[in-house]
Amino acid sequence: MSVSRKEFLQMGAAAAASLALPRVARAQSVDVVVIGAGLAGLTAARTLVERGVDSVVVLEARGRVGGRTVNLDLPGGHIVEGGGEWIGPGQDDIAALAAELGVGTFPSWYAGDTTYDIGGVVSTGFLPDLHPKEGADFLRLAARLDRMAKALPITPWTAPQAAELDARTLGGWLMEHSASGFTHDVFRLITRAIVAGYPERISLLWFLWYLRSAGGLLPLILNDGGAQDLRFDGGSQRISTLMAEQLGERVRLGAPVREVVDRPGEPVLVTTRDAEFRCGRVVVAMMPADATRIRFSPELPESREALNAGWARLTRLPIVKLSVAYATPFWRPRLNGAMQSDRAPLQLVFDNSPEDGSIGVLSCFMSVAEAPAFAARAERERLVVEELARYFGPSAREVVAYVEKDWATDPWSTGCITPLGPGLLSRHGRALREPTGRVHWAGTETAERWCGFMDGAVGSGRRVAAEVQAALKG
Repeated sequence: MSVSRKEFLQMGAAAAASLALPRVARAQSVDVVVIGAGLAGLTAARTLVERGVDSVVVLEARGRVGGRTVNLDLPGGHIVEGGGEWIGPGQDDIAALAAELGVGTFPSWYAGDTTYDIGGVVSTGFLPDLHPKEGADFLRLAARLDRMAKALPITPWTAPQAAELDARTLGGWLMEHSASGFTHDVFRLITRAIVAGYPERISLLWFLWYLRSAGGLLPLILNDGGAQDLRFDGGSQRISTLMAEQLGERVRLGAPVREVVDRPGEPVLVTTRDAEFRCGRVVVAMMPADATRIRFSPELPESREALNAGWARLTRLPIVKLSVAYATPFWRPRLNGAMQSDRAPLQLVFDNSPEDGSIGVLSCFMSVAEAPAFAARAERERLVVEELARYFGPSAREVVAYVEKDWATDPWSTGCITPLGPGLLSRHGRALREPTGRVHWAGTETAERWCGFMDGAVGSGRRVAAEVQAALKG
């Protein structure tokens, strides 16, 4: 049989195209597909299995579980967390989960004075050096924000003044209420530390909701007795690892989801690079910004799409969480190893040593965007040690090991902490938790309590599992 040159070229092109396409195995049928093997996704899958929905698969893009919790190895078999780490009073969902899994906790170290670097002034003590009038001004506005936060409904976008609050920033509100320079500095310290953003860029409504979901400002900013009270034996990622072990082969690593097709009258089709799954329900357990990596057909409703896209466009401080190890925790007992700053390259420093104090570890948060000189890893390591020596003395230069997690370079997370800018929550907040067709949404950003924390992620996983179970029964 003769073939013309044109036909030959067409056949060759078709063959090349077929080789370039991913090889998709025959579609597997399951009841539920969970996208994301962080705390929210694994909790959702584990809860469903416990309730009798056994046909579940969890698809995770990374080669590990844990999402925004990750353990980093130190010499001597020690670990330190590179992401979410602490829990405190009121964080009942993650505390109960850890207890079920047999993961114990131990107190963080806060004995001794804290170091402060505020407005360029370095001081140590229980509180920073301040004039009584400065302290009174901060307490006045902090108490007012607390009252406003506690008055919000659990769905803050339904508050009568939601649009007005969401049109303003926290920084703008502080200016309107004649905040002193010291009060501005302290709120800058707070927002850099807990939400990786500046008061001038953060929605006032979202900040109030963040406080509301944690029970107020004090539980958020307190260390001893607050949100940074306890640590997990073996590190926070251990919780996800143990859940994944229980789920077994239901968890698929290295499986980034490319497309979710939800057509009426047909099973939902979920496609990865090399597999397809047909299911009755899908759970997306991801940061809203990261959901933009998935193609949805039909397109998501306008509010959900706007929320995802808006979160992805937000200005945030790209965070590096790094740890410097020493032979001993030499700063004890005079200092507790904590440092808090409103403008220095290191936003936060804290004692992250193991419970027995057998080695010393200072962990730090910093943003390269604020300190370009720290951009290169080798230079960053050197300069961080010099910063620590500035706060804790020359012994800080006697480093045993250095490890870090640079969330700005993580291919599967748009950062670790996600502040929200003006205009999104009041207009599109209801889309945070509402299912879209047969797609359900989980993740700490959707939580009603402890939004942004590990506890919020676990709570969202339990909520969405109940939703899915009810929908399957229906």
